[in-house]
Amino acid sequence: MTLRARVDSYSQYNSVWGYTAPDGREYAIIGTTTGTAFYNCTNPSAPYLTGFIAGPVSVWREMKCWDQYCYIVTEGGGGMQIVNLVNPEAPALHSTWGANFWTNAHTISVDQDAGLLYVNGTNAGMRIVNVANPTSPTLLATYTTNYAHDCHPQHGLAHLAEIYNGRYRILDVDSLPSMPSLDSIVTQGQFTHNVWANAIDTIACTTDENQGGKLGIYDISNPSNIVLRSNYTINSNSTIHNVHLRGNRAHCSWYTQGYVCVDISDPAAPALIGNYDTNSQTGNGYEGAWGCYPFAPSGIVYISDIGNGLYVLEVDDLGTDSVLLDGPALASTGASVTLSLHGGFGDSNWIIYWSRNTNGTVINGQPFDIGTPYTLLATGITDFDGDATWTSGTVPPSASGRTFHLEGRVDGAQTLDSNVLTISFL
Repeated sequence: MTLRARVDSYSQYNSVWGYTAPDGREYAIIGTTTGTAFYNCTNPSAPYLTGFIAGPVSVWREMKCWDQYCYIVTEGGGGMQIVNLVNPEAPALHSTWGANFWTNAHTISVDQDAGLLYVNGTNAGMRIVNVANPTSPTLLATYTTNYAHDCHPQHGLAHLAEIYNGRYRILDVDSLPSMPSLDSIVTQGQFTHNVWANAIDTIACTTDENQGGKLGIYDISNPSNIVLRSNYTINSNSTIHNVHLRGNRAHCSWYTQGYVCVDISDPAAPALIGNYDTNSQTGNGYEGAWGCYPFAPSGIVYISDIGNGLYVLEVDDLGTDSVLLDGPALASTGASVTLSLHGGFGDSNWIIYWSRNTNGTVINGQPFDIGTPYTLLATGITDFDGDATWTSGTVPPSASGRTFHLEGRVDGAQTLDSNVLTISFL
C-alpha cells in the first residue's frame, strides 16, 4: 500500500465515490457534513478540488454516479441532488428531486446496466428511481417489506443489507415493480450493514457493523440458495463498515483499521493482501475509514476517513490486473477495433464484454453492434502464452460520440478479471 496523496480541507467526512470522464480523467467524490467535494485525481499524487456542492447539513451523505451525473442523498432531508459532471472540472448542481417521495435517505445505489437508482433507508422504504433521462427521474417502485439499509443491484437482482433483521437478502428485480424474495440468510454479526456482489454473480460479501462484526463471503451462484463460505476479520476487536468487490479482491473500509484489502479468490480461505491505517484510533469505535472506492480504471483506490479526509492509495496487488485488456482509447466509426488480452494463464477460456449490460448474458459470435443492450464482444480460447486477440467488424455510425467501458475475463483454474478499458468513439 502506497499513499499517493491526502487531502483534508473540511472538518468531517463520510462516504466516498468516484467518476471517470469519457476522456479517461479520474475524479474522487467525497461527502462532508455540509456538502460534497469533487477532486481531479488523474495524477493521483496531485489531486485538486474542482468543485463543492453545498447540501443539507448531515453526518450521513452518500453519492453514486450514472451517465455524466452524480446523485447525492443525505439523512438531512431535501431529496436527491443531481450534479452535472459533463464538465467535471466545474461540477454544477442541476436540480434537487425526490423530496416529495422521502424525507431522509441513508444510502444510494446504482444499477449501471438498467439506469436505476435505489434510494435506501428512507422513511418511506427503499425507493427505486428510473434515471434513463438523467435529469428527469421518475419513481418506479418501492420496497417496504423490510428496512433496507443498503443494497447492490445488478443483472436483474438486488442484494439487500437488512441491518435490523441481520439478514442478507436477494430480490428478483427483473420485472419491476414486482420484487419477489429469492433467498435470505442471517449474517454472522446479525447487523448487516452493506453487501456487494462480484461482476459475474458468483460471490457476494457482507459487512456487520458491530464489535467483532466480520466480512461475510457467500456463494450466490444459485441466487435462490445463498451459501456461507467463510467469515473474515483483521481484528476481532474492530468494526467493519463497507465492502466493494473488484475481481477477486474485497476492498473494505474498516473504521479504526483503515483500508483493508482481502483476497477472496478462494472464498473458503480469505487472505489479507494489505492494510493501510488512515487514523490513530484503535479498538471498535465508529471513527476512521468510512468509505472506499476501488473502481477507478487506473487501479487507484480512494478512502474517506471521518476525521482525516481523502486518501488516494496505490495498491501493489489488485488481483484484477492479472489480466491486461489492451486496446485504443479512441476509435473511429467505419473502422474496426482490435482488443487483446494478455497474461500468464496458459490455455483457458476467455471473453471480452461490455461492463454495462442488461442481464449478464454473454452472446457468442455477435457482430460489433453498439446499439444492443447486451454484453458480448467475443469468446475463445487463449494460446499457451496467455494471449488472445479479437478484431471487431465495422464500428457503426451509432457509436459516434459515445464511450464504452469494456472488461475481459479468463476462466481457467480460477476466474481472473481484467482492468477496465475505456474506448471513446469518434
